[in-house]
Amino acid sequence: MAQNKPFEETIIEMSQNKIRFLDKVNKQFYLDLMAYFTEKEDDGSTRIMAEYTKQSFDMMLDLFHRGRKEGKVDLKYSDEFLILYFQALVEGISNPSIYERILPYTEEWTELLVKGIAPNK
Repeated sequence: MAQNKPFEETIIEMSQNKIRFLDKVNKQFYLDLMAYFTEKEDDGSTRIMAEYTKQSFDMMLDLFHRGRKEGKVDLKYSDEFLILYFQALVEGISNPSIYERILPYTEEWTELLVKGIAPNK
């Protein structure tokens, strides 16, 4: 984010950083970590959602605004919708039946995400 690269480059690079990190992590550690982060809190939300909201909200909004300026994020999507969309994705990933199988698809997941919010040409 701090390098101010174009929207697509930034989101792909963020994804690739996660892939490189996850490639170095023991699979059992990853599964244990995801199990911990997906436990439900007293309010019904998962730890991963609370952490995502706390750390990523402003950063994601900045990234969406950059994407809009570059014509990579469709103007019809409001900030609120985009945040809800990403929150839904994060919550979906927090399901063990998903996170146990998603790791090999991180690159495709990112590509689909970028294409999904892009304007129709």
